[in-house]
Amino acid sequence: MIHHLAADAFAPYGKVLDSTLQVDDSAPAFHSVSSSFYRAAPFDPGEDGEVDLLWVTYDRTEIPRTLESHLLTEQALIPISGSVVQHVRRPDHRDGAVESFLIQPGQGIVMDRGCLHTTTSVSGKALCLMVSRASTTQDLADSLSHGVEPTETVYGPCSSSDDST
Repeated sequence: MIHHLAADAFAPYGKVLDSTLQVDDSAPAFHSVSSSFYRAAPFDPGEDGEVDLLWVTYDRTEIPRTLESHLLTEQALIPISGSVVQHVRRPDHRDGAVESFLIQPGQGIVMDRGCLHTTTSVSGKALCLMVSRASTTQDLADSLSHGVEPTETVYGPCSSSDDST
């Protein structure tokens, strides 16, 4: 079952980015007829981490058998064109079941450090902006391209029944 993205439902995994203008005294913001801005969410790349902005494309609808989790950083995902489904799992939440959330352009998420996840497209190619940690991006690229054992990313099964713990 794919859930519509809602802050309360996604809270165990991270934060929802809402594109509705939000102006309050807790964060910098400006609103006018011609231009407005506000902070969607803080982002924590971890201790001594450098923020990395990535263009990511997804063109798969089948859920992979493994999920990834980043040990040192949060990770944000914001669809630009095309919708995606974010599949997330935490062994300590809902008996470790995978939950799936539809994320459409104009929405986004920031996943907590350690959240197991993978992304699929809804129909055809989807382009997303991803915010991550530069060293985690390099670590993952080295792992996927050259078979190097990652140090900042771990993998886990999609199903809680596959857990060895």
